[in-house]
Amino acid sequence: MCDTAEGLVGGLMPSLRAALCLALTLAPSLAQAETIRVSPSDDFTAIERAQPGDEVVIAPGTYRFRLFLSQTGTADAPIVIRAEDPSDPPVWDLSGMRAEDAPGSSTRGDRGRGCWQITGAHYQISGVVIRGCATRSGNAAGIRTIDTQSVVVRDVVFDGNEVGFSGTGEDTLVEHCEFTDNGVRSSPPQHSTYIYGGTITFRHNYIHDSAGGQNLHIRARRSVIEYNWIARASNYEADMMTGPDTDQEMIFRGNVLLTNASPENGSHVFVLFNDSGASDVRMTVRLLWNTIIVQGGGDPALVSVRNDTLAAATVELSNNVVVGTDQLLRLRDEGTSNWTVTGGNNHLPSGADEAGLTGNVLGDDPGFADASAMDFRPAPGSALIGLADASVSGAPDREYAEDEAITRRFRFRLAAGDVGAFESGAPGDAFGPYDEATPPTPGEDAGPADRDAGPRADASIPSPDASASPDAGPGAEPDGGCGCRVGATRPGAAWPLISLLLAALVITRRR
Repeated sequence: MCDTAEGLVGGLMPSLRAALCLALTLAPSLAQAETIRVSPSDDFTAIERAQPGDEVVIAPGTYRFRLFLSQTGTADAPIVIRAEDPSDPPVWDLSGMRAEDAPGSSTRGDRGRGCWQITGAHYQISGVVIRGCATRSGNAAGIRTIDTQSVVVRDVVFDGNEVGFSGTGEDTLVEHCEFTDNGVRSSPPQHSTYIYGGTITFRHNYIHDSAGGQNLHIRARRSVIEYNWIARASNYEADMMTGPDTDQEMIFRGNVLLTNASPENGSHVFVLFNDSGASDVRMTVRLLWNTIIVQGGGDPALVSVRNDTLAAATVELSNNVVVGTDQLLRLRDEGTSNWTVTGGNNHLPSGADEAGLTGNVLGDDPGFADASAMDFRPAPGSALIGLADASVSGAPDREYAEDEAITRRFRFRLAAGDVGAFESGAPGDAFGPYDEATPPTPGEDAGPADRDAGPRADASIPSPDASASPDAGPGAEPDGGCGCRVGATRPGAAWPLISLLLAALVITRRR
């Protein structure tokens, strides 16, 4: 384009000429980002063809086909796939068929491993329900990522799949989602979530009642599990196992964790295990400011470490409240020197083995506001208030909101002086997946605002446009279908920049 415009730009100073060339080069790509409207009468091609900067808007209804998302968006031009109306979400329901037999573009041998499979980059997915994903091998996921980059999954309900969410990728974010009845009681079991590697954050999710396996089965190099409500796994709640990288770290922060009263495996709650036998595997887990309620008795180990399989194991337990078990740590081989336990300032049951931790308070009544109603906030006068060690790195700035009736939201936390997942005092406003959120200053109420709420914050996927006309764009059907591109959503996005540069051109010419 710059070559054809040589007569226009040739007389400019080099820097201005380069800027104008760049603007002219970018103009077509910026101008072509479009909205693609999809209805149940469309097939997979309408969604799969979305390009960087495009927005796919999916109408309510039931969809019975697979998706294979392989395009490469960018940080500035992600590929957005969202519900037209999140209050009436589109439902991917492959119940009664195997995923590999459902309509879809992929012919890969592993096409049955997920109803939605992603190999691309910078996808942002929100507002859908995915249920009934199954395959001959018994491990089909609702969403499966394959070596992806920067995928965001928000406000998605995973219901009754062999695996809820699985895969490997870098900078994956799963937030404001619900996982229910996922997993399979098999050998080996399938899980509600199964992460094979990479880096991932789970936050503000309601992960509960797996049909088999664990709620969290993590093989990632680095994982952050924060501000979730995690409850009643079929087997035990969570583990770290060997992945592609031999140095693995998990931060488990600000979560509410309620165990199953009668799990398949009631000997532990959380496990570190090198199940592959790889050499020089090192695992670190930091449990910070969690509220952990062990139900059903049995005195399971809160953290079970198979240090006989590891080169090094590091466990930190800081500022947690633990109810229902006296056994914080179980080591397979206490006689070795390959393990470290640090932390303290936890509230633990009377008689608990403190495992070398310091500054703990022991007692059978933590002082919850109303545990029978699942209100685990510290009541006035609770021993949890002010117990936390403020010097611990990685303090929470949010908390889950708020229980199993009001789910998948968060509140800002003004201070981290109280132990457990909640701070004392009157709770502030709760924010959902489409709310813009700004942390309040101390002494102010938390309320909606327009500031970014952290990395890839909750406002990064646009809110649904309730006023969008279903027949917008040429050729659209009355029900908003046809899977067609509807008008350029940003047809003039590049022209302000070009206009400025052309103005500069005129000024330069006049000189």
